Amino acid sequence: MRDTDGAPDTAPLARIGLGARFFGTVFWPKETFERVAADPRWAGILILSAGLLAAISGALVSTDVMQRAILDQQMESMAAFGVETTDEISAQMERQNQNAPIFTAVAILISLPIITLIASGLLFAIGYGLLGARATFRQMFAINAHAGVILVVTQFFVAPLNYVRGAADSPATLAAFAPMLETGTFAFNLLKAIDLTHVWWVMVLAIGLAILWRCRTTPVAITLYAIQLTLAVAFAAARTAIGF
Repeated sequence: MRDTDGAPDTAPLARIGLGARFFGTVFWPKETFERVAADPRWAGILILSAGLLAAISGALVSTDVMQRAILDQQMESMAAFGVETTDEISAQMERQNQNAPIFTAVAILISLPIITLIASGLLFAIGYGLLGARATFRQMFAINAHAGVILVVTQFFVAPLNYVRGAADSPATLAAFAPMLETGTFAFNLLKAIDLTHVWWVMVLAIGLAILWRCRTTPVAITLYAIQLTLAVAFAAARTAIGF
């Protein structure tokens, strides 16, 4: 996978600001990641991403439409496990969901840095142990933090669609393109597990990793997509077995 010939060097480049790195990750990922690798600042982009994601998700969950959608999803999940929901339980869940906007925002602010840290650690171990990459952990963390911008940007489209649909699940899964499939089947669950927003994020992450590891983007992307597909198959199989 390694290909050091012609690989971009991490020699000092002109610094670019937070806004340029945010939009550059979306429109010019290769050039942006080259600069991020040379100047691995991560705090600003991580704080901005977590703040935007928490604000968007919290605002969406606070609406009456999404409160109802969340309650319906919770009751559907309980029914799938054979739990009967009485009027009393439904009322209790509805009261608890009133705090969902705060819990959602706080959960994102806490979990996003943790998930970024864990993913960076795993990828750093792979790059250092298997590929012999000379990248530092700070560079890896910065690449992951910037790749997360894609998940934030997509929410500007996903959140309004979810509000209009009155649904809490993602409208960007492949299942949306196969309405003829019966809900609950393995094929439907598999397509539902493949989210196009995550497909985009994986590609952008692969570009950043290829620059950091000094190798071609294609094999990195293929490997990441293979992992993504494996997880989707496992998720679909589990969901089909449960009957939900």
